[in-house]
Amino acid sequence: MKRKTDNLGNKGFTLVELIVVMVILTLLAAILVPSLLGWIDEAKGKQYILSARSIYMSAQAIESEKYAAWDGTSANANHNLSDSDKARIMRMADVEGAEIISVQFESDTLGGSGASSNHGYYTIVGITVRYESVTVILADGIWTVMRN
Repeated sequence: MKRKTDNLGNKGFTLVELIVVMVILTLLAAILVPSLLGWIDEAKGKQYILSARSIYMSAQAIESEKYAAWDGTSANANHNLSDSDKARIMRMADVEGAEIISVQFESDTLGGSGASSNHGYYTIVGITVRYESVTVILADGIWTVMRN
């Protein structure tokens, strides 16, 4: 007995073939999605570091201004960042949603006489900046991003 065929000559995919293709695509998506999310998180972390680095550079610029204006006496030596200094740093860095938590200086005490021996008193070597979801820390020359 002769089998009936349609005008297209039975061209097309069977249901089994379509299911196999969908299973393969689902497996590929399951493998790729976690690594894509990891890349996205890594890119966000780098963006936070760039922003914190801008804040660090602005803070060092403020401290350099203080160092240049310093008269060399211990009575007028102040390397601590006031709230107005921090606000000015944020404007200079053009960063929103960040807060300077702490700043570490090369030296916390004045050395010998003269401005050149006290340069470390005004040199920032570490900074901690908090954002809404992360904290960025510069310590020992290494930038670290920590999730809050």
